[in-house]
Amino acid sequence: MDFLPGTVPTSPTLQLHRYKYHNTKSQKLTNHPMDTENLQTVLQNPTFAYLQTMTQDHLTTKLSHIRTMVLQPYIIEPLSSFLASYSSSMPDLLSIFLLAIIILVSIKILDYAYRVVVFWVTLAFRLVFWGSILGLGCVGVENAGRDFGWLWGVVYGFVGDFQEKSKVAAAAYAGNPK
Repeated sequence: MDFLPGTVPTSPTLQLHRYKYHNTKSQKLTNHPMDTENLQTVLQNPTFAYLQTMTQDHLTTKLSHIRTMVLQPYIIEPLSSFLASYSSSMPDLLSIFLLAIIILVSIKILDYAYRVVVFWVTLAFRLVFWGSILGLGCVGVENAGRDFGWLWGVVYGFVGDFQEKSKVAAAAYAGNPK
């Protein structure tokens, strides 16, 4: 355990870094032996210990009160009795309920996937549009047309090569080598 209330960790690396000066642009920070004594004093202060125990006790009391007065009678018991009574007599109702939850989750996932695809397609079209506007403005119509023709040839060559290789692969798979 690295740190327990009322104790200060004393690892060799911490002691090594404790007395170093840290320089930053805005201020100079120092770790002084007095800081450790002040921290020890605060942690051993009876008021601090009292506040710590009272806060934990108060929080535990309030959470158990909420559990017994709100969660148990209004959420847990009705839900458990509903599931217990309808799962044995009407399994179709439980199946429909689970199917509705699965459909809602899948619709959310598909909506997210749709938004991602639309974002990337829109980004690609915007890049092409603004790239063409910038290309026409910077290099002129003639040079932009020449560059577009070169790019079209490269893409056409890649597509043609892919089609040829896929036909050869399909023929080899079918058993008719070309």
